[in-house]
Amino acid sequence: MLSKDRNVKYKQKVRLDLFGDDNIHTNTSYQYSITNNGITNGIRLRFALKNALSDIVLSQNARCIVETCNIPTLTNTGSKYVVLRLVTSSNDKCCDTKKFLNGNPILLTMALSGTVGSNNTLFNASEFFYNINVPANLLSLGYIDLELEVPSQNTTSIDFLTGSPLGFVFFLNLIIIDEDPELTLDTTLAPPIDYKNYHNNIPIKPY
Repeated sequence: MLSKDRNVKYKQKVRLDLFGDDNIHTNTSYQYSITNNGITNGIRLRFALKNALSDIVLSQNARCIVETCNIPTLTNTGSKYVVLRLVTSSNDKCCDTKKFLNGNPILLTMALSGTVGSNNTLFNASEFFYNINVPANLLSLGYIDLELEVPSQNTTSIDFLTGSPLGFVFFLNLIIIDEDPELTLDTTLAPPIDYKNYHNNIPIKPY
């Protein structure tokens, strides 16, 4: 007789599509210097959710996964690398040698083309890469904040705003999954487990 126990499957909760022309931080005060030497090489972006997802409460096991991302090569960023951070607290303890425990967790990094205006696209085909733990109130804040940084450009400032160079070109697609345990009787999602004959007739339970 098969056990009625079921495997627990994660649930996809939300897909988020963020476009560069929807950034509401368009004032130059949101541009900053990562290296604190007066060279502008970072910007904080904000995307308003307009309460569209305020009813969704995540568990402490929720994770945010990057599916696709496109970042254009801006003037003075050619042949550099870019770091994209999600501005949020995380149950993952994040430490880097630039910001140590004060920095926001990195979603992704990528090398940029040497040609200004080129597209630099990431396609992530695995939930195990480019993902971080996110807090339960991430969606109830009403906005998503990102930090776009080019640390290797520390001699010439980058203008992220004039002429809207990110415009329709910057794009980030996120998937939020929640591993909150949930019992299910759906045998397709969670097939029954035969504990007595699990593998080569070696039982998990010796009774």
